[in-house]
Amino acid sequence: MSLSEYPGLPSLAPDFQAMLRRIEDGDQSERAALLERVAETLNVFIGLDLLQFVFVTNSEPEGTGTAPIDLIAPSDEPAEAIAWFTVDEAGYDEFRDAVTLFGDLADILNPPIVLDVDEEERSAV
Repeated sequence: MSLSEYPGLPSLAPDFQAMLRRIEDGDQSERAALLERVAETLNVFIGLDLLQFVFVTNSEPEGTGTAPIDLIAPSDEPAEAIAWFTVDEAGYDEFRDAVTLFGDLADILNPPIVLDVDEEERSAV
């Protein structure tokens, strides 16, 4: 999908749109700089509990179950990543009062990972 096809693009500042176009055209240094800014911004959202990741489980018969996973903002303590996730979609979730990222588990780096989701929470999703 081309950048111009995203409905939210016109709401962004013109200089930001220009930066995104340069990235789309292959400017790797601009891409690296933007990704760093995005990570810093997302960490603020995570710290304020405004962002959640929802792992789409494949254990349900129809594949429709979801399990929220808390995102923890970085601290001064060094931490190792335990898994990589792919993000397929983001949207505002009124129920959680947060931006929700939907995706799948891509790779477990330091197994085992245990997703502790009680049935009441699962049925509310």
